[in-house]
Amino acid sequence: MKTSKSVKETSGGMAETTTCTSQQAKPTNVDVSQRYGICQVDGGVMFTALCPQAHIVQVAGDFNNWQPEKTPMRKVKTKGHWQVKLPLTAGTYRYRLVVDGQWMKDPHNEMAEANPYGELNSVLHIR
Repeated sequence: MKTSKSVKETSGGMAETTTCTSQQAKPTNVDVSQRYGICQVDGGVMFTALCPQAHIVQVAGDFNNWQPEKTPMRKVKTKGHWQVKLPLTAGTYRYRLVVDGQWMKDPHNEMAEANPYGELNSVLHIR
């Protein structure tokens, strides 16, 4: 994943627009709330999910010892957009989304690997 070129933040500290990439795509300017999955931004990584029916969306991964309650996502729009920005540094991370208690692979991140439970973890590479 490549670093972002610019970030505009709202008064709440959430990224509004940025140059953002998937792990395979070239950077493009997008509204981060419309870009699902992961996006490297200044100061970390933005996780964005579309879960319109969800009441609680969390992220669990090796960066928080697989404890989803430590990383709740914030609902940023009434259309089911959820986000959290984490100050992750260079490295490889494995994570899963937890939507209303149901663990799942990030459907917007193609990078994945099998975990010991016979399911898939999403994988994030930061350079």
